Amino acid sequence: MDKIEHILGLIAGFSDEERAILNQKLEQAKTLAIVPRSPQKPVLGPAKKKIRCPQCESSALKKHGKYRNRQRYKCLSCSKTFNDLSNTPLAGVHSTEKIRQFATEMAQGGVALRKSAEEFGISLPTAFNWRHKIIQGYSVAEARKLSGIAEADETFFLYSEKGNKAVSKFRKPRKRGGKAEKTGISNEQVPVLFGCDRHGELILGVAGQGRVSLKDIEGVLGNRIDDEAILCTDSHPSFRAFAKTNRIKYRPVNVSKGKRVVKKIFHVQHVNSAHARMKGWMIRFKGVSTKHLNNYAQWFGLMEETKSLTDREENFADRTVTQRRKIKPQSS
Repeated sequence: MDKIEHILGLIAGFSDEERAILNQKLEQAKTLAIVPRSPQKPVLGPAKKKIRCPQCESSALKKHGKYRNRQRYKCLSCSKTFNDLSNTPLAGVHSTEKIRQFATEMAQGGVALRKSAEEFGISLPTAFNWRHKIIQGYSVAEARKLSGIAEADETFFLYSEKGNKAVSKFRKPRKRGGKAEKTGISNEQVPVLFGCDRHGELILGVAGQGRVSLKDIEGVLGNRIDDEAILCTDSHPSFRAFAKTNRIKYRPVNVSKGKRVVKKIFHVQHVNSAHARMKGWMIRFKGVSTKHLNNYAQWFGLMEETKSLTDREENFADRTVTQRRKIKPQSS
């Protein structure tokens, strides 16, 4: 109300000519159509890329009719039929325009599934399936590498069977999240491993259960650190073994003994900050099932990667909705 009163006070001092111009502008504003929160782009599958067979990656194709006004193709190498949306999150989705708008909302951090379902006019199970289809599209993106000074560390989430109605058969269900029965790090804790560099690159993923092992680190960061990079972690022996195995320069920081920075440049503060941001963001979901935790980790990673872009929502949608999944060729 204060702003309106201020504007009215300004208008009171306008001349007759200025008021006429204002009325003209207001009349023009009435004729403008209400635009959506972010413009919807036509869904065309993987744009500006030569269409290849999703089964064998061959480009030897021929047109194979249309279904629901979308061109289908037949591979001359393996005889598989498909369209430009096959093996993307859009495959089998009837409301392709809606799911893209759904992805742009996820770029802003996402809201409760019930609220999303009501907003888009879809069922709760559909909203849940769309969320994971979109994120799985990004999780197959081309591997990136950490360079320069790279930091790595893990953070833990309590193992969860959220959504499993049969959980009471093997343990008592926890109320409102609850706490682990065992103290310290045990198989009740699920580690999410983070790797980042000073250029803003972030790689993360679920690394087994309990204490992180060399095999777990290899699963997330294997072949993801540049040969010339310097890896900086805490003094965890598995990270030391990982660096030695992969011949990566290594600078440990013994945080447990109060040594947080080595030579003024080696520390793990960037990666620990990413831990805090992810945990703060996850609060809105009130706990997630462990089997879906990696999807949420990838979602957070893409939000971090696109947060400084001016077209963040469209970039997020382009890299998730139209991303073709990689599949293994069928064995003969």
